[in-house]
Amino acid sequence: MGTLPKVDTSFPGAGCLLCMAAASMANSSLTKHAQALPSDDLLLVKGELADVLRKKGQKVTVIDDAVKIAELPNASTQGPNLALKDFSALQKKYKLDKILVIDIVEVGISRNYSAYVPTSDPKGVVTGSAYLVDLKTNTYEWYLPLKQSKSANGAWDEAPAFPSLSNAYFQAIEGARDSLVQPFVN
Repeated sequence: MGTLPKVDTSFPGAGCLLCMAAASMANSSLTKHAQALPSDDLLLVKGELADVLRKKGQKVTVIDDAVKIAELPNASTQGPNLALKDFSALQKKYKLDKILVIDIVEVGISRNYSAYVPTSDPKGVVTGSAYLVDLKTNTYEWYLPLKQSKSANGAWDEAPAFPSLSNAYFQAIEGARDSLVQPFVN
């Protein structure tokens, strides 16, 4: 599993500097709250996936440390269905045939904007991808784009605790975990 990003807010659509500043100021209490939310429940998916794969008779090695995917060298060969990164260092270190990578790129709360104007209520979000790479050929055997987005039930603007929106955030994390494990259960 890659390094988890810091829990934060994002404001897609607020593209210019002035728009980003306006969105940040208008949502400052939401950002402060979001940055205090834990994301540790996402880490549980490693153990859940390992258990599912072991029940199917697979030999599983869980890499406890976060893998810094962005810091891995690019693959020397590029082409269709070839992994973009070179995982050979991990292959040697852990004696692996295949690696299941979970790369979370966003976790937090997102609110769409059109310039200065919000166009949606905030939502709990988890985005990223998961993929299985055959390390002998450096090819993808499986790929899953991950986009979980959950809206608050009821009023979301209940500062400073934002209970409904916090619940949506945790539902997005749970949904992300479920969507990562489910393909291996079947």
